[in-house]
Amino acid sequence: MNPNEESKILDAGVEPEKGIPGQKTLTNNYFEEVYPYTDKITATSIEAGGKRLEEWYSGLTFVLTEPYKTPFADREFDIVFSNAVVEHTGTREQQKAFIREYCRVVKKFFFTTPNRWFPIEPHTAILLIHWLPANLFRKMLTLLGKGYLADEQILNLLSAKDFMNLFPKENMKVELFKVRTFGITSNLIVCGEWVDNEQKALIR
Repeated sequence: MNPNEESKILDAGVEPEKGIPGQKTLTNNYFEEVYPYTDKITATSIEAGGKRLEEWYSGLTFVLTEPYKTPFADREFDIVFSNAVVEHTGTREQQKAFIREYCRVVKKFFFTTPNRWFPIEPHTAILLIHWLPANLFRKMLTLLGKGYLADEQILNLLSAKDFMNLFPKENMKVELFKVRTFGITSNLIVCGEWVDNEQKALIR
């Protein structure tokens, strides 16, 4: 993405907590922890508690949004960063609406999600059951006491093909990258940017 100190960054889908209760490792909002220009970050969430990020990170601006609609203008930001959020945004059509709304308001985009075909489901740390058909997977989650994750609105995993299909292709350069753990694709990254017609001809 090559940001600099002037780049306007949009962090889509921040958490209202700094970490997970009972765990020492920081997993929530780590981008804000490591990015040096927090005054250039606008963070969004559908949870009002995200307002606390303005207290934790100097100069950061928090905006409470609707699930699939933002108040921003087209290309208002240079880059959107969204880490492991899209799998929590509902049905495939709702996931598409989330991705396309955030692509609309930026020049470049960087989205990640866990790979459905990795043997361990990262939200539950359970082996293989997420490879079952969706209805059986959700029944198993309920039987295992994880019914809160059985709701499609809360967890809807994606394969690489599913992920790529969420992105508009017209006037966009879109690339898929795979993160491997023990030689198996564990996470997926899609990044890219808007291009004009002249650039698009060169890409082709």
